[in-house]
Amino acid sequence: MKHIKEYLSVTLSLVLSLLSFPASGSVNEERTAENRVIYEVFVRNFSPEGNLKGVEAQIGRLKDLGIDVIWLMPVYKLGETGKWGPYSSPYSIQDYKRLDPDNGTESDLRDLVKTVHDNGMEIWFDWVGNHTSMDNVWVTSNPEFYTHKDGGFVHPFGGAWKDVYELDRDNEAMQDAMVEAMQYWVDEFDIDGYRCDYASGPSPELWRKASERVLKNGKRVAWLAEDSSRPSLVKNGYFDYNYCWNFQEKVLKHFAQGENVSLEDLREACELLANHGLTAGESLAPDDTIKNPYSGRSRMVYLVNHDVVQDQGGTEDIVYGPNLKPLTILQFTLYGMPLIYNGQEIQYKSGGRVSLAERTPIDWSNPDSDMAALIKKLIDLKHTHPALKTGMSAGYLENLVTTKEDVIYAYKKTAGKDNIVVMLNFSDEPQQFQIKKGLPKGKYKDIISGETMQMEGTASFTLPPHGGAVYTKE
Repeated sequence: MKHIKEYLSVTLSLVLSLLSFPASGSVNEERTAENRVIYEVFVRNFSPEGNLKGVEAQIGRLKDLGIDVIWLMPVYKLGETGKWGPYSSPYSIQDYKRLDPDNGTESDLRDLVKTVHDNGMEIWFDWVGNHTSMDNVWVTSNPEFYTHKDGGFVHPFGGAWKDVYELDRDNEAMQDAMVEAMQYWVDEFDIDGYRCDYASGPSPELWRKASERVLKNGKRVAWLAEDSSRPSLVKNGYFDYNYCWNFQEKVLKHFAQGENVSLEDLREACELLANHGLTAGESLAPDDTIKNPYSGRSRMVYLVNHDVVQDQGGTEDIVYGPNLKPLTILQFTLYGMPLIYNGQEIQYKSGGRVSLAERTPIDWSNPDSDMAALIKKLIDLKHTHPALKTGMSAGYLENLVTTKEDVIYAYKKTAGKDNIVVMLNFSDEPQQFQIKKGLPKGKYKDIISGETMQMEGTASFTLPPHGGAVYTKE
């Protein structure tokens, strides 16, 4: 058994070294809150070890990939009562101030945080503010922290979430205890921010307190809301980012369902998101007091995350099929803070739904090196080109008209003199087409194929099936 473990360890190290890419060396690289890339880690499934040491072993590779933020799904002590699988859901928290022993020791966590910081990245924890496990320490010590009905505790969503109890959103003592627990991880382990689960569930007062009181060296930490229904959480400054939820649910999900997607709908949705920060179904004036809450701000855009791979059938190869490549290019060149989830960069293939209550480690032995190389190029582009920034420095998107509008989506991102031209083929066949106006002038190079061409406002192009091109000025 010892020899098998040693063999697996050596094999994994070899694979990870092959996945490491040399740094770009670009003199124009600038990392800011307006061009961040975030990586979500499900610790249980990220490595053969299934713990924090397994994550730490890959931090150097993630740095080379270009990641700015490591988001760890909850690592706190998990509950056992009512669990709906062989393992507890990471969103069923038994103790907010204890590390789950399956993840390793406190020393392991400190080592991971130091390694992340030494590699120039931030580390964000995942916070669950709406509910706890049924055997959380507060159930006994502070039952008044919870919602009660007919003399008993309440499961959220009308009883649908049966492994957790709902917290009393307006209980100020509970809010204060929660904020104190958030500060604990900053003080004791030097973390840099929080992604907040189901952020529309708890009272906005919790997030106001947290955003004002949770400080690192006297400054607020970073805040990401899993929410798009309460734009005031961002507008009021409680959160720095929220989810582009409806972009995945109402636009990209159509690709996932294999529908005959209208590229005209996609063009409209991309223009709205890139130029206004809004997704399908969101208005420029969501209510009477808030105009556009995302003007001058950034949001997180994603193809998959832990919910998508569980609820929509599996990893990105299953969800998006042959359109994965053009949609990956779209994700990194359109808008916001792109998310990479747990092996997405190697196009890890789960073969089916990935439950949060199971252990299904990523197989790193068969990486898609083409996908990894593509994502690295796109991240480098994100870091080095002003046209791909969001927030106050956001580039402007212009949809370009092609002679194949039914299968080709083309657009230009511009900021000052910087232009990025993107072309995506959503058909099963090679496509030859023209763009008759709107192209920039000069010599441009496709970062994917390496081919160069002279653009003079108009040009002809050829794209492979389900392929794409991203042109930058030479």
